[in-house]
Amino acid sequence: MKKLQKLILAMVALALVIVSSKTTKEVFAQEESLDVAVVQLVTHSSLDDIRQGVYDGLTEHGYTEGENLTINYQNAEGDLNILSTIAQSVVAEEPDMIFAITTPVAQAFQNATSDIPIIMAGVTDPASAGIIDDLENPGENITGASDAVPYEDQFELLLQLQPHVQKVGMIYTTSEDNSLAETEQAAAVAEEMGLEVQIEGIASTMDMQLVAQTLANEVDAIYVGSDNTIASAFETLLDATDATGIPVFTTVDVMVGQGALSAVAINQKDIGLLAADVAKEIIDGANPGETPVQFLEELQPVINFETADRLGIEVPEKLTSEVMDIKDRLGEE
Repeated sequence: MKKLQKLILAMVALALVIVSSKTTKEVFAQEESLDVAVVQLVTHSSLDDIRQGVYDGLTEHGYTEGENLTINYQNAEGDLNILSTIAQSVVAEEPDMIFAITTPVAQAFQNATSDIPIIMAGVTDPASAGIIDDLENPGENITGASDAVPYEDQFELLLQLQPHVQKVGMIYTTSEDNSLAETEQAAAVAEEMGLEVQIEGIASTMDMQLVAQTLANEVDAIYVGSDNTIASAFETLLDATDATGIPVFTTVDVMVGQGALSAVAINQKDIGLLAADVAKEIIDGANPGETPVQFLEELQPVINFETADRLGIEVPEKLTSEVMDIKDRLGEE
C-alpha cells in the first residue's frame, strides 16, 4: 500500500513539473523580445494592408514595437536588384524571422538563407514558384499564408453579372512566376466553364497602357489576380477598360474599391494577420518546414455598385442579398 502511495505521489509531482514547465515556456514566449524583418516588394495599398496585418497580428500575440518587438522594414520599390541587396543585408543582421511579402521577396530570401525562418505573406502559389516542396510540408525554413482563391467562384460571379461574356482577357507580369501560375490556373477554369481566354503579359508598369488598350478592344471583360505590377498600374488598366465600357474583375477587394466590378474577395490585411498567426506557431517551437501553408477560409463576394452604374451593368436582384457593397467592405463612406 505504501509503495502504491509513493508511486501516486511521484506521478502527481511529475505532472506538476510538466504543467509548470509548459506554463513557464508560454510566459517566456510572451515576454521575450522578438526581432523581425518585414520586406515588401513595392509600395501599394494592397501590400501595405498585408504589412499592417502582420503588425497588428504580432500585437495580438503580445509583441509591441518599442517594447518587446523590433521591426526592420524594407521596401524594394519594385527593383529586383535592390531586393537582392536587401535580402543579403537583412540576413547578415540575423533577425529571429523574416516576413516576405509577395513571391519575388520570398524567392529572394529563399536564395539568401536556409536557417532563418521565412514567413510568406501574399504568395498565391508557392509550390509552382519553387519556394516550397508542398503545402502540407513546405520544407526547409519556409512557411506562411497564401492568398490563393477558388477561381470557379470568381467566374460564376462574373457570369451572373455579365451573362453575355464570351471572351475574357487576362494580364500577368512576365517576370513574376507567381503571376503566370495564377493566370494559367484561372484560364484553365475559365475555359472549363465555356469561356474563351486571351492572355497578355507585361514586363513592367510601362507596358500596361498599350497592352490594356489593345486587350480591352478584343475581349468582353478582363480578369487580373493578385499581381503586384498590375496593382501598381491598375488605374491605367481602368482607363482603358472604361473607354471601351468593359468590366475588370479580380480577387482583391482593394482593386474593387479602386474601380473593378467584382470579386469573391480576399482581404489583404487578413493575409497579414494569418501570417502573424503562423509566425506565432514558429515562435512557440514549430518547425517552419513542417508547418502547413495557411489559407483564408472566409471569402466575401463584393461589388462596386458605382462601377456597375458607370458601365450600365444592372446587378440582378437575387445577388444584392448575397454580395457586399465594396464601400461597406472597406469602411468607406
